[in-house]
Amino acid sequence: MKGKISLDLTEGSWTASGGLTFTKASDGRTLRFTGAHGDLAQRSMLVDATVGDEATLPVDLSTYELDMTKITVTMPSVNSPGSVEGRPFSTTLKPDGAAVFSRAFGTSPVPTGSSLATLAGRVDVVPGLG
Repeated sequence: MKGKISLDLTEGSWTASGGLTFTKASDGRTLRFTGAHGDLAQRSMLVDATVGDEATLPVDLSTYELDMTKITVTMPSVNSPGSVEGRPFSTTLKPDGAAVFSRAFGTSPVPTGSSLATLAGRVDVVPGLG
């Protein structure tokens, strides 16, 4: 994951590589998410979505609230990078996210405004140079 963030997590953005593919067992239809990126100020997560063999399109997938009691920030030092660690928090499906699930599979796994997934993570933070 790469990006620039404020250590109070009120601004900045991030980009993650990799992807995730959902496949419907009954007919093999697929939905692939790649290139996740987020905006900390708006608490939004966008992905590049590919339904089957269609062209990849950006989708405003979900939003989230951060409970700062579930966030640990360790400042960088000369000997080690700092880190931001988030204990599990829920994401909420946005209308565009529900629409891409429906286009791929005929329905969304959860209604718009409902919890889509629970996430947790840790990233190393190095101070910017210059």
